[in-house]
Amino acid sequence: MSFPAARDARLVEVLRALPYVPERARPHAATVLARAEAHGLAGVVQDALRRCGVSLEPELERTLAWREAAREADHAAHLALLGRLDDVLTRAGLPAVALKGALFAERFYPRPSSRSTSDIDLLVDEATVGAVLTAVAELGYVAAGGAAEDRFRREHHHLHCSHPNALPLEVHFHAYRGFGGVLPSAPLLQRRGTSSSFGFSAIGVLAPADELVYLAVHAASHRFIRLGWLYDMRLLLETMTRPQVEMAALRARSWGYGRSLAFAAHLLVDLLGVKASLVDPLQRRLDSVRRPIVRFVALEPTAPLLRSATRFVYTIALCDTFPAAVRYASSASMSRVRRAFDAE
Repeated sequence: MSFPAARDARLVEVLRALPYVPERARPHAATVLARAEAHGLAGVVQDALRRCGVSLEPELERTLAWREAAREADHAAHLALLGRLDDVLTRAGLPAVALKGALFAERFYPRPSSRSTSDIDLLVDEATVGAVLTAVAELGYVAAGGAAEDRFRREHHHLHCSHPNALPLEVHFHAYRGFGGVLPSAPLLQRRGTSSSFGFSAIGVLAPADELVYLAVHAASHRFIRLGWLYDMRLLLETMTRPQVEMAALRARSWGYGRSLAFAAHLLVDLLGVKASLVDPLQRRLDSVRRPIVRFVALEPTAPLLRSATRFVYTIALCDTFPAAVRYASSASMSRVRRAFDAE
């Protein structure tokens, strides 16, 4: 196993060179686009190919045109739904932050609809979760129930809401919980920036240092299976000052996510060609012995048993401290026991 998968080598080559597309990658445009679609970056690669004047087969051009139109409509729908959510949260006096998604794309992507988004993620204060669920119910959202959702409330960091005619909604009461620690919502909400330029009052955006840590931890929790998450970090880093990057490193360590951020920084340099000097403050928490181990087990095997075993090694290696590793191991074991009882 190695990360990333060999089939993504050409895509990585293109991502490193963006906004330029290397000459040797252009004859393989169809293959690169297919892999970019899997990583949420088809729109970005398509724009780069168009910018470089790369011609594609007519049938592929038609398919890409349909997908581009679909992404445009999807992005508009995301923004419209965020507007409706902002209305009900404003009336209820409930502050929130939009994580990732359409607002991130609007702020950092040259063509916002080129960033794929599948749902709405709202970060709220843990104490206001009940009130938030009541507020979004006005729009027809229904909170999930049952043993599985009870387990999410105990062990994870968000709850699920569904709507028959709208995008799925995840209500985060922590930004993240895992790797033996918690990324709490309260300080992130206190430091949030406004999104008044979009007409929003209640829904804001994360401060730059907080956003960098969140993006890294979120991607790390999914073993970086989508290169689009690293590309998000690259775009954000390009707008940050050195003090903001240093602040991100300090906050990550204080929350127990220094190693997750350090591994993300390593991948940014190695895969996306980000200058090492730009992310140097982020890399100091991951030693040269631990890094190749994490890199080796980052790619998820298909066999369930091997997938679970490598996830355990991966997560333990990225826990910042021994007590955090013990907490993770204990939590993972208890979660397995609870799931077994819930299934009976």
